[in-house]
Amino acid sequence: MRTDNASDFSIPTIDVVATSQNLKKLREKNNITVSQIQKLLGMENPQSIYIWENPEKKYLPRIDNLIALAKLYKVTLDEIVIIKEEETSDLFLNEKEPTYGIPKETLDFIANNTTPKTKSALENYYRLAI
Repeated sequence: MRTDNASDFSIPTIDVVATSQNLKKLREKNNITVSQIQKLLGMENPQSIYIWENPEKKYLPRIDNLIALAKLYKVTLDEIVIIKEEETSDLFLNEKEPTYGIPKETLDFIANNTTPKTKSALENYYRLAI
C-alpha cells in the first residue's frame, strides 16, 4: 500500500557495508578466528563468514547468527548493526512476511534487546514482524 505524504521522512535501515566492516572489526577485536565462528555456528565451511565480513558482497548473516555473534562478542545487536536513515518522500507500507523458521525466542530477544531504531531496521532488512 502506498500513501502520499507532502513532507519527507526517514526510515531506519541497515547500512550493510558498514555492518559488514563492523562484523570483521568485532571478530578481530575479540581475537576470534573465522574457524572458531564456523564451529560455533555449526557451519560446514567458512565461506559465509567471509562473505558477511566483505562489504563488497553486501550480505549479512541470518538474524539468529547475528544474535549468536552478539552473544559471542558480548555486545548488543545495536553495537553490531549500523543504522542509517533513508530519506524518502513516499511511504510504502508492506505487510511483514511470516517469520517461518525463526524461533519465538529469537524474535523475543530482538524485541527486548534492541533500540526501536535497530528493531525497525532489522524488521525491514529481514522482513520480520517483531
